[in-house]
Amino acid sequence: MGLKPAELWGRFGWQGGSCFRCEQTGVPVAEIGEITVAGRTFPLSACQRCVFRLEQLHHTMSERAVRRQNAPSPVPTQPRPIGQWPTSAPLDRPPAHVA
Repeated sequence: MGLKPAELWGRFGWQGGSCFRCEQTGVPVAEIGEITVAGRTFPLSACQRCVFRLEQLHHTMSERAVRRQNAPSPVPTQPRPIGQWPTSAPLDRPPAHVA
């Protein structure tokens, strides 16, 4: 990612509050966005741990999107005919019970 936690945290203004993500209260939080519900807008605040984790997720998802864009197009395949099952299990038995 390139940023150390202290560098990332330095980009935000911190105050005491509640984290929307992990639900901790009375911790330093920063406003990271807002959400609108029924026409009313509310701020979203996150603690340092959650801000760092959200930044990691953002970086990971951005990298995946770039890899997907640069990947060669998949070769189209023919759909399987109805009645052909992708396993060797016979089709004439009931499905396994899932608890």
